[in-house]
Amino acid sequence: MRVSVVGLGKLGLCTAACVASKGHDVVGVDSAASVVEALNRRACPIRESGLPELLERSYGRMEFTADAGAALRGSDITLIIVPTPSGPDGAFENGFVLSVLNSLAPALKEKVERGDFHVVDVVSTVMPGSSEGEFMPLLEGLTGGRRGRDFGFAYNPEFIALGTVLRDFLNPDVVLIGASDERTAGMVRRLYESVCDNEPRFAVMSPTNAEIAKLALNCYVTMKITYANELARLCGAIDGADVDAVAGAVGADTRVGGRCLKGGLGFAGPCFPRDNVAFQRLAELNGVKLFLPPATVASNDFIVDDLFKYVETYVPTPSGRVALLGLSYKPGTHITERSQSLMLMDRLLDAGYGVSLHDPAAEPDLTRWPSGRAVKYADPTEAVLSADGGAVVLAVAHPEYAGIDWAAVDRRLTRPLYLIDCWRMFRGFPFEGLRNIRYVGLGEGSSFRFLTDARGR
Repeated sequence: MRVSVVGLGKLGLCTAACVASKGHDVVGVDSAASVVEALNRRACPIRESGLPELLERSYGRMEFTADAGAALRGSDITLIIVPTPSGPDGAFENGFVLSVLNSLAPALKEKVERGDFHVVDVVSTVMPGSSEGEFMPLLEGLTGGRRGRDFGFAYNPEFIALGTVLRDFLNPDVVLIGASDERTAGMVRRLYESVCDNEPRFAVMSPTNAEIAKLALNCYVTMKITYANELARLCGAIDGADVDAVAGAVGADTRVGGRCLKGGLGFAGPCFPRDNVAFQRLAELNGVKLFLPPATVASNDFIVDDLFKYVETYVPTPSGRVALLGLSYKPGTHITERSQSLMLMDRLLDAGYGVSLHDPAAEPDLTRWPSGRAVKYADPTEAVLSADGGAVVLAVAHPEYAGIDWAAVDRRLTRPLYLIDCWRMFRGFPFEGLRNIRYVGLGEGSSFRFLTDARGR
């Protein structure tokens, strides 16, 4: 197929590159001249694992422009992948999508008038009811055509995670297609069948059902994550308990499954938190009271408070220093949006603690914090040593941290140091033989024992 992709951001450019890598001709469209200019000189403007290499292999089948109409004229299907920011009430706003549809309409009208069937496929996450209530009526009014007869419309959101976008796009568990008609559904399905490396399940339904399913699936995953996190808190309070052993047994049941059942810090990033809020707003708009999504958000928000209490117990004097290892919201990405680590940093700074920071990829703006209170280190070992007599919080299980030599660190410490391992990355290391490091694995009964000892001092 000839495919046009409007919006060359974190997902859009990855989608365009994946489609082109499978032999399709792709026209990428972006309103930012700097993005188009960079891509036309073969420079990758997005940080995503494997993307520069994939683009290099695919440039021969790609072109880039700011002209959305021209891109539509030269393609069979147009994927719209633009931001849908959250409004003040938590609902997603469709302004960017509507702007793109308006810009595409004249070219789509030309195709309608000459009987050339074209599919407009919205990939951006939207509020349920958007396709039936806004997008399709707008295109019908501007083109004079009818959905399903003169042009096709699809809502086709992706389920990807930053840091693994290419792998997730090429190997989806499910391809969700909300289509205006069977012909459109068939075209979208054939595109994905030709692109995916695996054989995913195709879930074809109405656009409204697809819009609900997108939010429902993401919110279910966050409930599963939150359940594992609450299980970790419970196991941490019972001497001898181990959340990994318990979660492993729970996840072995096929009714549950082990994916996303890893106790640790909460969910974050640009999608999961706002999808939960939007799901709640959807229920409110339709007069339905939901109990699980609000509880999920409340539990997730509480994690930072709980972790702060751990630090406060181990390092009771605000003059102490805390080292935070990991600032991004998860391993494999530089994105820090809604990161629990940075939320904890704010709490610590407000309470008067000094904070040392390290992350192998994330580069947060430190100019908004008082000089000398939040210090970023280029080396994780030096960040740890700066907290001598305080605490270290391993907040993100970046693989780079596996190389820390804790025995060497211990020899350089002059006072006891608490290592709070939120992901139990260093469980099994013989900390018992060290002089100054006190290991606390969240979700292990030892965390309860250490808290009891610390409070009794």
